[in-house]
Amino acid sequence: MKFIIILVICSSAYAKVLLSNDIIELNTTSQIDLPTYKPPVDTNIEPKCDSVNEIGGMLDCPEVKIVDNGTALILTPYIKMEQIAEARNLSEVDPKLFAGVKSYTGFFTVDEKYDSNSFFWYFPVEGKQVNETPWIIWLQGGPGASSLTGLFEEVGPLRVSKLGAIKRNPFTWIRNHSILFIDNPIGCGYSFTNHPDGYVSNMTTYSKHLLSTVKQFLQVFPELRSAPLYIAGESYAGKYVPALGIELHKAKSDGLLDVNLQGFLIGNAYVDPSMIRNVNRLFYYVGLMNEEQMKTIEPLMKAFQADIDAKNSVAAKTKWMQIVTVLLLLTHQPQAYNFLKDELTFGGFAQVLKSSEIKKAIHVGDIKYSFLNLTVNNKMAPDFLSSSQNLFEELLDNGYRVLSYCGHLDQLLPCISSAENHRTWQWRGRQKFIDSQRYPFMYNQKLAGWYKSGGNLTEAVVRGAGHMVPTDQPGRAQHLVTNWIYKRPLARINTFPEQLYLNEIFKNITSHS
Repeated sequence: MKFIIILVICSSAYAKVLLSNDIIELNTTSQIDLPTYKPPVDTNIEPKCDSVNEIGGMLDCPEVKIVDNGTALILTPYIKMEQIAEARNLSEVDPKLFAGVKSYTGFFTVDEKYDSNSFFWYFPVEGKQVNETPWIIWLQGGPGASSLTGLFEEVGPLRVSKLGAIKRNPFTWIRNHSILFIDNPIGCGYSFTNHPDGYVSNMTTYSKHLLSTVKQFLQVFPELRSAPLYIAGESYAGKYVPALGIELHKAKSDGLLDVNLQGFLIGNAYVDPSMIRNVNRLFYYVGLMNEEQMKTIEPLMKAFQADIDAKNSVAAKTKWMQIVTVLLLLTHQPQAYNFLKDELTFGGFAQVLKSSEIKKAIHVGDIKYSFLNLTVNNKMAPDFLSSSQNLFEELLDNGYRVLSYCGHLDQLLPCISSAENHRTWQWRGRQKFIDSQRYPFMYNQKLAGWYKSGGNLTEAVVRGAGHMVPTDQPGRAQHLVTNWIYKRPLARINTFPEQLYLNEIFKNITSHS
C-alpha cells in the first residue's frame, strides 16, 4: 500500500512517497582534519532494501560498501586564514564530468556551535563578463527540498537523461546570468549539521544562515559584488527569498556588505497563510470535484481555517497535509502540481549523485544527499503560518523590483491566490500596480501568458505551466525572466482591436442601464 504525503508547499516534492522519518538520512559525525570533513563510513548499518523510496523509483538503502568519495570541502577555514585564492581553486569542479560546464562547489560553516554547513553550487555565466552580468541566487521550496532540483530539473545548465547521462539544458538561465544554488535550510540536499539543534525552525535562523553563506561566497568570488543580484525561488521559497533580501538590504545599508542587490523573483510562491485557506476551490472551479464532494471536505476545511485564524502553525500544517491528501483521493490524481499531468517524472538526478566519481568532483565526500528531507520539513512546522508579505512590502518601498510569476495549472498555489494576495500588499507603488493594464505576451509566436506591471511589481501568469514553471514551460520561463531582469519589453499581442470592441460593448451597456 502506498501512503500519500504532501510536504507542505513542496516545490520539488512528489505527491507519493513511502512514509518514513527521513527520505535520505544524514550521516554526520564530528569534524576531524580542518579544513576538510570526512565522516567515517558506518559499516554496522543493516541494509533496508525493502524500504522503497517512490521518488524517482530509487531504493533508499544505506551504503555499506567502503569507497573513496574524497573529502567534503569546507571553505570557511580558508577564508579565516585569508587563503582566498586557494579556496577558490579547491572549489573548482572538473567540467569534463558535467557536459563541459564550468562550476564551483563547497561548504560554508554558518553555525560553529552546531557545526552546521551550507552547500553551494555556483555556475558563472558563459561568454559574458561576470562582474557586469546579472547573477541569481536560487532557493528551492519545501521546506526540505534541495536546490539541486532547480539545478537539474529547472533553471540550471544540466540535465540527466533517462540513462543517467549528464547533458546540457538548452533553456538554462546561465545563458544570460550567473547562478548560485544554495541548499537551504540546513539538512536539505548536501547541507548538514552535526547536532539535532542545528536544524532550523524559523525565518530568523534560516535568514541568518543564508546571509552568512552569501557573505562568505562573496569573499571567495568578489567579482560578483558589482554584478546586479536577483534572488529567486519557488513555492515555500516565497519566504526564503525576501528573508534573505531583507538581511542583504540591512547589511548593505549598514555598510557591512558590498552587494548590488536589485530585485526578487518568486514562482507560485507561498507568501501568506491567506493564500492556502481555500485550497479546495480550484479543484471545484475546474471540475475536478463536484458540490457534494466540496461539502464532504467542508468540516476539515473549517477546522484548518480555524487553526490559521488562531495562528496554530503545527496543527494547521497537519490539517493542510490531510486536506491535500483527501483532495487527491477524491479526484483520483497522483499529484497536485499540474492538473493536466499524471505522475511526476523527475528526481532521477539524485541517483547520479551517488556516484563516487561525482561525489569527489563536487567536493561532498561522504555526506549523504537528501533530495527531500522530512526532518527539515517537520522541524519547520512552527514556521508554516509565518508571513513574508511585510518583507516584500518593505523591499518594494526601498526601490527593489519584484517579479511574481505562476503557472496557471497549479492546484496547490493557484494564480488566483497569488493575485489576491498581491492586491493586499501595501507599499508606495501599490496604486500604480493596480491601475496598470494587463497584457498577453508571446513566445515563439504563440500566446505564452499574461502580465501586468506597476510600482516595481510585475505579476505574470505562464500559460501551460503548473507549480514548477521552468519544468513545464522552460522556454517561456527563460524568456519571461531574462526580459524582466534586463528590463526589455515582452512581445505583446496587439490588443487594440479587441479593446475597441470591448469599449463599444461597455458603452452600449452603460447607455441602456
